[in-house]
Amino acid sequence: MRKSLITLLCCAALLPPLATPAFAQTDAAPAEMPITDGQPALLDMSLEDLLTLESTSVAKKRQRVSDSAAAVYVITQDDIRRSAANSIPELLRMVPGVEVGQQQNGGYAVTIRGFNSRLANSLLVMVDGRSIYVSTLSGTFWDQLMIPMGDLERIEVVRGPGATLWGANAVNGVINIITKHSAAALGISADARTSTRRQETSLSLGGRLDDAVSYRVHGAWRRDKGPQEASGADMSKRWTGIDAGGRLDWEPDAVNAITLQSEYSEGQFDTPFTFVNRDVLTPGPVRVQTESDFKAWNVLGRWTHKAGENFDLSLQATFDSLDRSEFNGLTLEWQQVAVDAGIRWKATDTHEFNVGVGGRIMHDKLLGNSVLFSLANPVNTDRWMSGYVQDDITLIPDRLRLTLGTKLENNNFTGFEYQPSARLFFRASNALSLWGGVSRAVRTPSRFERSAVMSVTVLLPGDPQNPYPLPLYTRIRAQAARQPEVLVAWEAGARAKLPDGWALDVSGYYNNYSKLTAIEFASASPIFAPPVPFPVGIQADLEMQGSGKARTWGVEAALSGHIKPWWKVEATWSHFDFKAKASALTGAPPNLLFALEGSPRNQAGLRNSLDFGDRVSFDTQVRYVSSLLGGTIPAYVSGDVRLTYRPSDGIELSLIGENLFKERRAEFTQQFFQAPIAFTPRTISVQARARF
Repeated sequence: MRKSLITLLCCAALLPPLATPAFAQTDAAPAEMPITDGQPALLDMSLEDLLTLESTSVAKKRQRVSDSAAAVYVITQDDIRRSAANSIPELLRMVPGVEVGQQQNGGYAVTIRGFNSRLANSLLVMVDGRSIYVSTLSGTFWDQLMIPMGDLERIEVVRGPGATLWGANAVNGVINIITKHSAAALGISADARTSTRRQETSLSLGGRLDDAVSYRVHGAWRRDKGPQEASGADMSKRWTGIDAGGRLDWEPDAVNAITLQSEYSEGQFDTPFTFVNRDVLTPGPVRVQTESDFKAWNVLGRWTHKAGENFDLSLQATFDSLDRSEFNGLTLEWQQVAVDAGIRWKATDTHEFNVGVGGRIMHDKLLGNSVLFSLANPVNTDRWMSGYVQDDITLIPDRLRLTLGTKLENNNFTGFEYQPSARLFFRASNALSLWGGVSRAVRTPSRFERSAVMSVTVLLPGDPQNPYPLPLYTRIRAQAARQPEVLVAWEAGARAKLPDGWALDVSGYYNNYSKLTAIEFASASPIFAPPVPFPVGIQADLEMQGSGKARTWGVEAALSGHIKPWWKVEATWSHFDFKAKASALTGAPPNLLFALEGSPRNQAGLRNSLDFGDRVSFDTQVRYVSSLLGGTIPAYVSGDVRLTYRPSDGIELSLIGENLFKERRAEFTQQFFQAPIAFTPRTISVQARARF
């Protein structure tokens, strides 16, 4: 019976129905689950989303995606509700140009336009304008994002540099996860989903204290068996986590709005790693099962003031705290305080300015007895001050627009940085718009790159990377006086409205990187272990240097429309290519910290959304991802299916199939990281949603 069900779902994912159902709707989309009260536009904005309801654009103002001079994709509430995804990283798989791979228990590698890693360092991720980028390690812990999916308003993805407004580390893209305004989620919402491998549930409660004040509180719980071995055995024992949070929105009058938010999450999980055996007389890797956990909480306060159609002001303050242990004894204690202020001022019919200032302080401790990592200065405080100015210049009303701006930043470890950009938008006709831009962005080096010592592997004789007859022990050292990585990016795109309501969005880019973190040879020495009179191994000391140079280029496209009023289709495709400059000393390609070969050359997707009356919907997604790291991770085709029945208003029952075309598959593995390759299994789950 189970095999028959899987076969049926696989066929459904690949071949959506072609016949018109007898009870098809006449409109294009199914009825939404009822939402009490309208959504106040003012309070739904974050600082980094200032006056931008349709998209998080480079203009940092209210602007339709079709008018943005950047590669922008918005995952809408309808996309979220109808997707088979059970987490935010899984949702991001639908976006062209975004790379997503599950690496370990709870761990995802997510990036845009190359340099993927579990802690991808060139992607800025925010929740309601609050950065969740952990600068100590330069990346995002995706497993800590446990916001109930039903509380998400939308996810906005900007592919390409956003540094002029977002600052350092918004190099290859920006992801802003926006939650619902509390007045848009009144009442009780419950969600439960279960399969043989994963169980999760969430509950949200929203209400009003009076006409001007609304609130929402939520709680979530998740348990997951995680990925598998190639044999099908469980790689880990479990991943468990809880999350709780609340939001209060107050609009005392028509021009002011205040938002307060707070969230707490914690989780426990185990992960297999391969450590270096420190006994040089019995060399080789040793696999252990490490116990890890995290506790995180944050607070956000925001005030927005709309003085009129031509002037807006926003002030935001945030605090984040994280305690996390991994790698068999390494503990990170991290706190960050940030304050930002922004102004939008339409000075004339020609000039519209965005101006802002901000500051943040980060304090961390990286402690423990991990045999993998240690830091020269385990306790540290970093400080940033920044400001930006951007002028949106209307050259021809409703036709031609030029945007010029720059971000200026100063920190205590690399000093002053500037990140300018120039973008041009041209509406050639009502059906065609063109845009292009050039930007400079920087990524400041993490604490890890500035002070870490890393011993992660031993290469035995016969290993392709070890030409010697003795075991090769590697030790990678940081470089204290590191300069930021620099990107100069050229982008261009076109958006076309096609006949019968179809739309095409195409963008291309060429990126030139310098001062990339590369692993360079420093020295080597024999290892002696008395009383053995001869060397028993070789100690190779390597250094993380900002010596790498690379160029990347690619194309991203999305075509969407309706085959029938009840049948919506979206097809996406992205191509990525690169060339790394050879070392002047050896003539070999640079050994980059995050390998460009870890990104797929090609990705393609096809989504179908069908509605059978107002009670039944059927959604499929088929994706192709090409191979990584020279075939170490093979190419794969994945199919997801969601069949939903609504017996009454506010109730949804769904049958979901994920990764249907293969029993299990590998998605990602990390260079310089000794861990077994994780395999994502096929799963079938049931889900119930209710709203009262």
